[in-house]
Amino acid sequence: MNQKLKKIMIVDDNEFDCYITSKLIASFDSSIDIMEFNSSVTAIQYLEEYQEDLEKLPKLIFLDIYMPILDGFEFIEKFKTLSENIKNYTKICILSTTVDDFHIHKAKENENVFFTSKPITMEFIQSITF
Repeated sequence: MNQKLKKIMIVDDNEFDCYITSKLIASFDSSIDIMEFNSSVTAIQYLEEYQEDLEKLPKLIFLDIYMPILDGFEFIEKFKTLSENIKNYTKICILSTTVDDFHIHKAKENENVFFTSKPITMEFIQSITF
């Protein structure tokens, strides 16, 4: 993982999945500031509020697809309406258990979004570069 990743946001309504992802990242690099959100609505509100403050923004968002109220794809649509500042700074990685080719293809349509299956692995974390 590139050393530029000092802040990562995890957005997943499943607390166990959020915990596992967080612990894996922390075991890789304990200096990374990990923000956990169990609500995609709360997460997007945070990003809206701080979209111009790079100190408070994550460089990477791990995002679940299947969430109540605002699913991962709806989250991405709202993210696209944010400032160029955040869109140029923050990348999104969809984490999902889906095997649906439609969802995988849809996830890869945006150049700032990439996709991996749950649970993430140490090898995947090490391969992330920006």
